[in-house]
Amino acid sequence: MTGGPARGLPPRIYVPIVLVVMLGFLGVVGYFLKIGLGVTGAALGPAATQGDASIGGGPNGVGGGTPPQAAAAGPPPPVARLLVEMRDRLQRNPHDVGALSALGNLYFEAGKFAQAIPYYRRALALDPRNSEMRADYATALHAARSGGAP
Repeated sequence: MTGGPARGLPPRIYVPIVLVVMLGFLGVVGYFLKIGLGVTGAALGPAATQGDASIGGGPNGVGGGTPPQAAAAGPPPPVARLLVEMRDRLQRNPHDVGALSALGNLYFEAGKFAQAIPYYRRALALDPRNSEMRADYATALHAARSGGAP
């Protein structure tokens, strides 16, 4: 069986298509590598090339990440702003169930269960039918008493 009809595209058409797709793919991969390696803390990121000990690098030149003293200083800036905003809402309206539950959730997610309990308790006093908040309150109580994770 020889001489049947030719199948597929001729090379003069499919080779440029394959090259364009390959260049597009390599461009996308390069873009993500640029983003990933531009982050402080990446193995080949900015701190690794600078070798700056003030960023958290040690004598072996490995740097990046969050220095221990900065991690212990407080919550990240977006969380700190949210804490301030929710506390301001509570000062304006002490019966704001949304702000109470948000503060409880922030402390709960941070693993500070004893600090979350009063906010959940106040929110449940205002909205006792909220089953999700009731479950979070119970989990926080259990975790605070056991001294660990929920």
